[in-house]
This record gives sequence, structure tokens and C-alpha cells, in this order.
Amino acid sequence: MGTNVTRLAGDRTVNVKILAALALPLLLVTACSQYSAQEVASSTPVIAALELSEQTMKSVTKELSSDEFEGRAPGTQGERKTMALLTKKFAEAGLEPGNGESWFQDVPLVSIEAKDVSPLKIIGGKEDISFAYGPEMVVTSYQEQKAINIVDSEMVFVGYGINAPERGWNDYEGIDVKGKTVVILVNDPDFDTPGLEGDFGGRAMTYYGRWTYKYEEAARQGAAAALIIHDTEPASYGWNVVESSWSGPQFYAQSENGGADQTKSNGWIQKDAAAKMFAAAGHNLAAQMTAAKIKGFKAVNLGLKASVSFGNVIQKMKSKNVVGLLKGSTRPDEYVLYTAHWDHLGRCKPAPDGDNICNGAIDNATGTAALVALAEAHSKAGAPERSIIFLAVTAEESGLLGSKYYAENPIYPLNKTVGGVNMDAFAVAGPANNIVVVGKGKSELDKYLDAAAADSGRVTEAEPTPEAGYYYRSDHFSFAKQGVPMIYFDGGDDLVEGGRAAGKAVADDYRANKYHGPKDEYDPNWDWSGVMADLKLYYTVARMLAMTEDWPNWNEGDEFRAIRDKSRGDS
Repeated sequence: MGTNVTRLAGDRTVNVKILAALALPLLLVTACSQYSAQEVASSTPVIAALELSEQTMKSVTKELSSDEFEGRAPGTQGERKTMALLTKKFAEAGLEPGNGESWFQDVPLVSIEAKDVSPLKIIGGKEDISFAYGPEMVVTSYQEQKAINIVDSEMVFVGYGINAPERGWNDYEGIDVKGKTVVILVNDPDFDTPGLEGDFGGRAMTYYGRWTYKYEEAARQGAAAALIIHDTEPASYGWNVVESSWSGPQFYAQSENGGADQTKSNGWIQKDAAAKMFAAAGHNLAAQMTAAKIKGFKAVNLGLKASVSFGNVIQKMKSKNVVGLLKGSTRPDEYVLYTAHWDHLGRCKPAPDGDNICNGAIDNATGTAALVALAEAHSKAGAPERSIIFLAVTAEESGLLGSKYYAENPIYPLNKTVGGVNMDAFAVAGPANNIVVVGKGKSELDKYLDAAAADSGRVTEAEPTPEAGYYYRSDHFSFAKQGVPMIYFDGGDDLVEGGRAAGKAVADDYRANKYHGPKDEYDPNWDWSGVMADLKLYYTVARMLAMTEDWPNWNEGDEFRAIRDKSRGDS
């Protein structure tokens, strides 16, 4: 065990970046460091200061996000170029292949792209209405069928589409939706409460609020189709993000039944369009949204019928996770994990200037470049006591599919994986005065970050927007579900120059104009000082884990604690 707090480069004025990529709004209430300086000093190893390469961060980010890589969609020439670049850079950094003699773990995926999508036609109300694909609705299919036809499907509003017996909540109670189209609200019933008290954690989103869950539950209920009503605040992104993300090829994990147990069609409908639909059925959307927040809500048969059709272009493939290993010196069979996703959206809805490549420079060429820069740094420092895994995963943008596959088919035993840190979208607005921890207070990994941050004069704070559900939106979640303690943190929203107002402005601009769009591009004028300050934290936290004998766990009462206790008990 270590006996002293970590020491970095001695510049105690260094601060961290704003995470524009996650669009953090003005912080109203913050939670500062959980552990005192005395506590972290007695339990974390000393880590020598080490300079990380800004040039590596710049060059790898620039190359990965160039038009030549075509947005790095799985199964494309962009993937093949990404694989070649990463294996070259990992080898040059001093890593060895992490899957036997191979750098790769195959991830079986299927690509399904909707083509020739008809308008969504609604009949049976006060008037027949129709909504256009793209500006008013988007649809896709999880089923491997060449053609999808939803014809005169009865429509049912099921509130938030949640069936949670342990919380005494079932939006499907008393209604049969087999073969019907369910209409669902995004997020949880209590997302707009000011605190963290409520049936679903108050302002903090649970997994029940994620679109992935809502489609999963609709399928379990036997629905033919599911439509989520988009609303910017509870979704935490605008319709432009939905339209870009849900058009073009969609990737899913391959299944033995070709998705036959899923709904035929899943999609989103723009809120104003949904309001017209409810009005045609003689209902007020706002009133129904209010009613759906109350326990005991009863699903509403809208008296409408929906029709939509489209063809599917289906392609099966084996995408790849990239795995590099720095073998430990004394306990090589114990592992510390770095994760970052290399993929992005490929070609997407064109910008007004005709640019149709979603380059994903911030999201997540920066995080992928960080894997390379960190590999260089750890190799330069020499082998730590425990081994470090550098894992670049595929298909994060499609529902964390690459990390899910590794977590369910691990190359290295998860009960021998001490813990890990996830990196998803560094931002480049200069230094900030805080660090935002997504899921702060969940695990004992907090004390390692608190130690690293304290030495640089920074404070760690809980995420200010727990209603956005960021904890369920990046690759650490796949490992958390299997019990592996993971920490995920971003730069702060309190900029050194301009404070929180400036941070909010940068974040709002990213969300409105760049996130999941063609303008998330490399800019040679970016300020990398905050990025490099954060990178030191990522280095130090993982290095401490690799140099201690401790096995940090989830905190008592956390949802993942029992899974970890069981897996470690079997070790």
C-alpha cells in the first residue's frame, strides 16, 4: 500500500478544461471532494511527475478526425485506417498486443440502414396527419428484415414506458400493447425536480430514463413499434442530434434470431409533431405529460392508427476493439483498465455547406489520442506493478456495443481487473477551476482522483446535470454492470477566463452546432492547456491503481457493489 499523497509537477495553478462535449449548464449546487487530504495521503501511492506529449494528442486527434477517416464508422474504410493507426502507435509506444498475438478483439455487429422511408401517417383522429422523415420523425429497425411495414397499428401512450416492480411503477399495467405502437416520454418521471429525492432518484436519471431501456421494455411488452417524444431539456440534446445520429447505418450486436424478439420499428418524434398527433386524438400533450409523472398513471389508448414503411440495407460484419497491454512487473495478472471509444457516426446529415462527414474530433478522437499519449507515458515511466490494459472500443455511438462485448467476453478476467478510467471527449476551451465527476460518490476510486486533483490545487465536483444520464452514456457503464469499479470524469465548467458563464457559452455552442454533427472538426487554434492538465489526472489515477495493493470497491449501498463482492469472492 502507498503511504503518501501523489505529487505532480509542482505547478499548483494548473486547472482543467471545460467539457463542452457533454454540454454542462451553469452549476447551481456542487459537491466537493469526498475525501480529506489526510485520508488520501494515507492511502495512495506516490507518483512521480511526468510530462505527457501534447504533440501526440494533437497529431493523433488531427489524423483520426480528418476527412480521410470518413467519420470512423464501424465496418468502413475509416475503421480500417483507424485500426492501422492505433496498432502502429501502440507498438511505437511500447505496448504489446493485448489478445495473444493480436491487437484486436472481433466484435460481431450488424449494420441496418433504413432506406426510402415513407412519411409517418396517422389516421383515426379529428384529421389525418403525416410527418416527414428527418425534420419531424426518424425510424429504424432492430430486426434483420429487408422491408418493414407498420400498417394501421393502434397507438397507445404509455407515459415514460417504465415497468419497475421494485419501485412500484408500471406504465404498462392493465393494457395489452402486443402488435401496437407505443408512444413514450424521454427520461424519468421526476427528472425536473430540484433535488435527488423521488421514485427515480429525483433529478438524477436512472437507466429507466435512457432510450435504450425504453425500446427494450417495449419489445418485452410485445409492441410492434415504439416512438419516443423528443424534448430538448430531458433529452439533454436538440432534435439536430437525433436527426444526425439516427439517420444512416445503425449498428447492433449480432443475435441468433436476427432481432426477431425486438420491435419492428423504433424511432423518435419531434415534440411539436407529437403535440399535433395528441391534438388529433383529442388530447393535450402537455396535460398528458403532467399526468404521466404521477404514480398510478394509466396508459391512454389514443384511438389513432400509425403506418410507416421502409427498406433495410443489412450488412453483417466483425468490427474490432483494439487492445494493447503494458505488462506489470510484480503482479502482471492484476489489471488496470483504460477505455475510450474510437468510433463516430461516419457520414451523416449534411451541414448547410454540404459537409456530410461527422468527423468526431472531440467525440472521441481526443479520447482515443489520449490512449496513445498515456501508453507512451506509462512505458516511459517503466512497468508498474500491475498490468495496464489500453482498450479502444468500437460502436459506442450505437449503444456501447464494443465495451459491452468486451465486458461480457473479457480477454482478462474481470475479477482480476482492479478498476479503470474511461475517457470520452476532451474539450479545448482552456483551463477551468473544477473537475466534474460523473457518478461521484459511487466508488472508492474517488479518493485516487481527489488525491491527484488536490496536488494541482483543484476540486472535484459532482456532475451538475444528473438528469442527463451521462453515467449510462459512455463505456464505463458496460464494466460497471459487471462489477468493475470505473471512474469517469471531465474537465470543469468554471473557466479560468470568464468563469461559469463562459463555460456555459462554450458548452451551449458545442451542443447546438457541433455535437454529433459535421462541425465537430479539428481546429489548429484549440487551446490544449486544459486537455493536458486533465491528461495528467488520467495518468496519475491509473498509475496509482497500478502501484497499490488495494482493491477499491463500490461504496456500500451502491447498485454495483453486490456484483463486485460476488466476483471477488470467487477469485
